[in-house]
Amino acid sequence: MEDGLARDGVLTRCNENREATLNDEECSNARRAAATLALEAERARAPALEQQSEAKMVAMRRSEATATFDVYADGRDQLGRPTLELDAAKPPSNDLVIAKPPLEVPELAVVPRPFRDESAQR
Repeated sequence: MEDGLARDGVLTRCNENREATLNDEECSNARRAAATLALEAERARAPALEQQSEAKMVAMRRSEATATFDVYADGRDQLGRPTLELDAAKPPSNDLVIAKPPLEVPELAVVPRPFRDESAQR
């Protein structure tokens, strides 16, 4: 794992003919070492990447909040669209009553059964 030159040389030889070196112990060890080093490098980079991502998200939120405030701060639409003004808007009443609808059950009709005998019903 520590000798990068030897590892790269073995990987180059092993990658030239993958099928022939599939069960080669040296190739397997070199591939495992390369994967382990790549994983360690990725884990080492992860905190810095997360911090950078968080900083970008915070900056984006700040710019969105500022832009939204700047556009609507003076009360007019920057695109020249008409605005809707509500003078005396009141919240809806909470005295809502839901009435039960009348439920009608029709009489059940007698369904003839053509494949039964009258004698089987007695």
